[in-house]
Amino acid sequence: MKKLSFLALLSTLLFSNEVEILSDTRQDIIQLQKKQIIEKKKVNQYDWLSNINLNASISNTQDTTNTQDYSLSFSQDIFKFGGINAQIKYAKEFKKLQDLDLTITTKEDLNTLYTYLLDIQLNEISLEQNILNIHNAQIDIIQKKSEYKAGELSISDLNDAMMTKNNLRETYETLLLEKEKNINNLKQYTHKKYTDITLPKLQLITQDDFLANSTAIQYADLNTQVNNLSYTLKKSDYLPTVSFDTQYGYAKSQDISGDDYYKYGVSISVPLSFTSSNDITYSKLQYLTSKKELEQEHNDAMALYDEVVLSIKSYQSKITLAQEDITLYNELLTINEQEYQAGYKTLDDVDILKNSRMIRTLDIKSYRLNIQKLLLSLYSQQR
Repeated sequence: MKKLSFLALLSTLLFSNEVEILSDTRQDIIQLQKKQIIEKKKVNQYDWLSNINLNASISNTQDTTNTQDYSLSFSQDIFKFGGINAQIKYAKEFKKLQDLDLTITTKEDLNTLYTYLLDIQLNEISLEQNILNIHNAQIDIIQKKSEYKAGELSISDLNDAMMTKNNLRETYETLLLEKEKNINNLKQYTHKKYTDITLPKLQLITQDDFLANSTAIQYADLNTQVNNLSYTLKKSDYLPTVSFDTQYGYAKSQDISGDDYYKYGVSISVPLSFTSSNDITYSKLQYLTSKKELEQEHNDAMALYDEVVLSIKSYQSKITLAQEDITLYNELLTINEQEYQAGYKTLDDVDILKNSRMIRTLDIKSYRLNIQKLLLSLYSQQR
């Protein structure tokens, strides 16, 4: 068995260029989602800042006293046992998580696009092989028909040859329909014609590099960090909070001619909740679950890599067998062409060997495309 070559996959720069292959609508969605992520980060980052409240009231009492009161009030937490710092860190890590999630989604779209493209090329190879098989079947019918007329063959053998050709023709129509379906499905992901899209030439990397750049593992790792910060925030929700309170206003009534007033101070609050323990425990369990999910993603990624390597080795073995068959066909063709020139063999025998050799050559091309599909399953999970 040939030793597998381990080279780098495509760079992040190439990935950004690949996005341009996607349809305009999908590219617009990606850009809008990027803007949403930026805005969401700002919301999370400054969520600990309080709002300024504008208050206004006009009231009448039983003795017809009219009172007007207008004020601005502001109460801001200034100490929350690590909650404020955790909130800022949470915003940054959550943005990274959303950015990576968008990358994963985009990679999935590209993976689907390239898979359809590879399937179309495999369809074309199968159609070409089918035509060669039909040609061989037609030659076989001519030979069996001649043998049947000479009384050297039964009608059932001739009928079997005809059925083989008919089945091949039906298979051709099935393959053609499958190709058209793949072309139609491809239109969901790109505005370009499939003939104008260049497939990336992917090669295998080491397992260590694959694990280091696995988006699934990186997402699980970031999710663990986000859940840890969320756990810290949840604990701080039930700890004492120190706040700075201020109010500035204007009041006027029959007893008060109208005057400004203000007040400020510091307050401390301690939330009391019957479900605080359950709420904190639930958040902790989410964090612990995400840690285990990170371990599982690592195991899944190693299993996927090993499976791809085994499948590639299998296709490489098939390529070696096909190459051996082609060598044999070449030897037989040399002999048959010489015998044809001498009048001992018919041209049909030479054509059958040429067609069979071409079928095996197309097999090799098909095996290599299937290897690319396997590598694509790894590439789609790389940063």
